[in-house]
Amino acid sequence: MTRIMRLGALAGLAGGVALALFLRLVGEGPIGDAVRLEATRARSQGMVPSEMFSRATQQIGGMIGAAIYGVCVGLVFAVVFAVVRHRLHSRDDWRRAVTLAAMAFVTVGLVPELKYPANPPAVGNPDTIGQRTALYLLMVAWSIVTTWAAWRFTRWLRDRGAADHVRLPAVALLYAVLVGTGLAFLPGSPDAVAAPATIVWRFRLAALGGELCFWTVMGVSFGWLMLRASGQHVFASLRRPRPAVPTDT
Repeated sequence: MTRIMRLGALAGLAGGVALALFLRLVGEGPIGDAVRLEATRARSQGMVPSEMFSRATQQIGGMIGAAIYGVCVGLVFAVVFAVVRHRLHSRDDWRRAVTLAAMAFVTVGLVPELKYPANPPAVGNPDTIGQRTALYLLMVAWSIVTTWAAWRFTRWLRDRGAADHVRLPAVALLYAVLVGTGLAFLPGSPDAVAAPATIVWRFRLAALGGELCFWTVMGVSFGWLMLRASGQHVFASLRRPRPAVPTDT
């Protein structure tokens, strides 16, 4: 277990570095536009915008924070992987890791973003940040329960010999109904979006792209490390057997 957690931390660090670089290269544009828009609004209201830290310091701090976040998530990922490892129907640990990472992206990244998408700094009332955080975490919790229920339903159908053409549509329908329930009945964001749509959607796409980049790099890295730790050659599938050399008898 200790070895798996160590590998999870390394894979999470790789994912965190990838996330930091992605947000620096792709997400910095809309973030900078939003910060300038917020400063302009403050000046128009007679306030003098002030920053405790410069933008460069904020960027460096954000990249360090992304790396630390990656290590923490990697540890959690390793624990979950150890629990469900032998229940994932895949041929090797690389496929298991990538499958679990894909499920994690959909569960804690994509689905919560559908209800409460990320907003740039120019959007949102600071007084409602606690309420917005609570609603987002509630959606994450509902998404985790939904994924767990769909997985249990899949195993239940498989144990009863349900064919793929019956099992897969049934699981997809259950998952869609549960996700739709959360999207429909949880309250919406308490803050109206007043920033230009271009800035908002560029920021949201960058945030979702960063999530995808993080889970992809971490899942692939963790699977690769697991293969290495088990003594398997990472590129074994690319090796071709040598043809037999005929010998004279």
